[in-house]
Amino acid sequence: MGIAGDMTVAALSHLGGVTTLELRKKVASWDIPVEVALEEERRGDFPGLYLRIEIHDRLPEVFFDDIRDILGRIEERKEVKEKALEAFETLFRAEGEAHGVNWRRVHLHEAGAWDAIFDLLATSWLLEELAPAEVLHGPVNLGAGVVSSAHGLMPVPPPAVAVLLRGRQVFSAGPSAELTTPTGAAILKTFARPSPLPPGRLSGEGRGLGTRKFSGFPNYLRVLSLEGGPSRSVVYELEFQVDDSPGQWLGNLWELLEGRVLDMVMIPVYMKKGRPGVLLKILATAENLQQVKGILFENTSTIGLRVSLKEREELERKLEEVEVDGERALVKVAYRDGRPVNVAPEFSSCKELAVKLKISIKEACRRILARWREK
Repeated sequence: MGIAGDMTVAALSHLGGVTTLELRKKVASWDIPVEVALEEERRGDFPGLYLRIEIHDRLPEVFFDDIRDILGRIEERKEVKEKALEAFETLFRAEGEAHGVNWRRVHLHEAGAWDAIFDLLATSWLLEELAPAEVLHGPVNLGAGVVSSAHGLMPVPPPAVAVLLRGRQVFSAGPSAELTTPTGAAILKTFARPSPLPPGRLSGEGRGLGTRKFSGFPNYLRVLSLEGGPSRSVVYELEFQVDDSPGQWLGNLWELLEGRVLDMVMIPVYMKKGRPGVLLKILATAENLQQVKGILFENTSTIGLRVSLKEREELERKLEEVEVDGERALVKVAYRDGRPVNVAPEFSSCKELAVKLKISIKEACRRILARWREK
């Protein structure tokens, strides 16, 4: 329901079928003073894996440079260590912003100990092993109340968590307790992006149990594995109509939204009382959704948007090069199941060829397409 470092490691291990023996073997290769065990337990009526961790050497105060040196000495793939270090930098920067100091002067207490080094390194390693196309997360349960820390009592969420999850969907439900830790929030910020659950075939589930047990509240982190093929994705469709926005405003939207949306169309419509208006339909990704909403509200007269989630299936697309009368030209080719189904010369290539050969654009496009078909 929330997220912490140990819960993440347990959930990913559960999903990937990693055993205690395998995890201990990996920890031994890192040569860090940590002993771990994955134990099957229940939280309420739900079973899962609980990560039991024992630290044999505490690190009371750790700066970012210390973390970098420790990770640098560990025997592991470069990609795994780089991603773990990125997560730590994200965490240090958030702590620095929360405390109003330079992040390189921040030293971590609970989050800077060997257990956090293990949590972030193990998370990075497990995700590298699972190799998902992408990692998504839904709204995050922060919990409620106060939490005890090295800085004394702090309200939930702790300041660093608020910084890390800024701009992401959050909520509070369940017991009065900290349900999302700074380490857990750093994992989300580094490894995942916010998104609704996309369509796909559910192929696996992992449950990582939290340490605390609450009556009537299943304290665990659940991760799901979906299979849907690389050609499938989801996008947001934003739709609204206006009859009182000047044409100059609407025309300016094309520039404002350039590079922020996937597509936009404006359709003339008749609205109530026979007024001529414009219906706008815009496609945007989850990453740009909030920014696009802001642009639309601030630069048109609309006071409401209809937002829906759409599944999109895309063909594999390639730019292929051909030579026409000694000139280089590009052709856009779309494939389905390895077979070309749409072929079109790149229009900029048609224009350049037409100028150089002193022929019409229509003839230039015909020659480029004919040359591609000869390949």
